[in-house]
Amino acid sequence: MSRKDLLREGGDGAFRAFVHGLLAFTARLEATRNGLAGLVGLSGPQYTILISIAHLEEEGDVSVSTVAAHLHCSGAFVTLEVGRLVKKGLVSKRPSTTDRRRVRLSVTEKARRLLAGLAPTQSRANDTLFASLDARDLDRILELLPGLIAGGDAATALMGYEIATRDRKEDA
Repeated sequence: MSRKDLLREGGDGAFRAFVHGLLAFTARLEATRNGLAGLVGLSGPQYTILISIAHLEEEGDVSVSTVAAHLHCSGAFVTLEVGRLVKKGLVSKRPSTTDRRRVRLSVTEKARRLLAGLAPTQSRANDTLFASLDARDLDRILELLPGLIAGGDAATALMGYEIATRDRKEDA
């Protein structure tokens, strides 16, 4: 880290501890998600997409692009996983009510039963996972997340550029 405002006493030790703490938490968050998903026979991403569709459809029509934007991932990835959820009978696809070229996603009754049965375990897992947070902490994290996600997108693009540049130099 070279940004002076994130250095402490001239070093980046606090920043490194922050990054490593985030990585440790992320691993545990994913393990919890994968555990919940496994309890209902889904992969972690399928579970996340299913839950997202269920919550987003409370606000209106849900499309692949709606889910992709909500989860900050590609539409192609969501399309692939939605196809798997459709095959499992958990998601239905219908033409959009506002644009016949688009597909409207919704969870099926089977999915609603599945998620309702999992809800008590999900609640206990979330209560445990986030036990150290209070309302102020949650509000602050929600305020910071968009910037962190945007920075993550920019850093990922930078890494893509750096790798492509290195590969071109190696091929030359």
